[in-house]
Amino acid sequence: MEKMISYQIGDCEVFKVLEIEASYLTATLFPDQSLSADVPENIVLSMHSWLVRTPEKLIVIDTATGNGRNRPGAPLFHQLNTPYEQRLREAGVDPDRVDLVLMTHLHGDHVGWNTHWQDGKWQPLFKNARYHCSHRDLASWQQDPARQNIMADSLTPIIEAGLLDTIDVSREPEFAGVLRYKPTPGHTEHHASIILHSAGKYAFFSGDLMHNEIQVKQPHLASRFCANAEQAEAQRRLALGWAADHQALWFSSHFAQSSAGYISRKDEGFEWCYS
Repeated sequence: MEKMISYQIGDCEVFKVLEIEASYLTATLFPDQSLSADVPENIVLSMHSWLVRTPEKLIVIDTATGNGRNRPGAPLFHQLNTPYEQRLREAGVDPDRVDLVLMTHLHGDHVGWNTHWQDGKWQPLFKNARYHCSHRDLASWQQDPARQNIMADSLTPIIEAGLLDTIDVSREPEFAGVLRYKPTPGHTEHHASIILHSAGKYAFFSGDLMHNEIQVKQPHLASRFCANAEQAEAQRRLALGWAADHQALWFSSHFAQSSAGYISRKDEGFEWCYS
C-alpha cells in the first residue's frame, strides 16, 4: 500500500484511496492533437477516490471502477481485482460509517465502488450513506443502451436500496456545510466539479476536467473521453483561473503520484506543482 498523505483544508482532512495506476499512450489519450515536444510518450493514469473528513461527516467523492465489472469495451476497467476496499479500511475508513457519496459524473471509473459483490448480488458498499448525482446525468444513463452494465452493477442497486438522491447541479447544491457542486460541462453534458471551502481555505475536486497535468500548460488538449471538447476546454480554463486566484488545492481524478497540487499563473498560461 502506498503511504497515505492527508491534507488539511481549514477544518477538514482530505486523503486519497487508490484503486489502480495504469500506463496509457499519450497520443491515444489525446488523439489528433498538437502535443508539445516535451510531452512523454506514455503517461500514468490513476483511478482513486477522495475522502473528506469534516468535524461531523465522512464523505467519499467518486468511487473509482470497482472489482468484477464486465467492461469488455474498456480493457482498463474490465474485471478488475484490486484491494480498494482493504485500503479504505487500512486508511481508517469503515464503509458503514460513511455519511455521503458525491459523484462528479457517472462514467464507470467514478461510480464503481458504489457497490460490491456480496451474497451473490451487487449491494451498496456504503450502506448507511446518502449517494448524490445529477438527475439529468442519471436520466440520460437510464435511457442509453450502452450504459446498462454500469446501471446494473453500480447504480441500480443503490436506487433499489433507496440510497440515491438526485440533484440539479446547476443550482450548486451544498453538502455538510463545506462542499458545493460547480457545473463544469464538457467531459459529459452534466459533469460537475466540487468546491471545498472551510475556515477560509479552498480546494477543488476537478472530476474529469483534466486527465493529466500536461493539460495545465496545454488546456486546449481534450481527452478522447470528452463529449464536447470545446466546452471542456472553456471550463478547464475557467477552473484553472479560479484555482490559481483562490490558492485552492486541486484534487484531480486521474493524475498520478499524490494526485493533488496547486495551480499558478505563468506568462499567459498556468503551471502545475504537485503537493
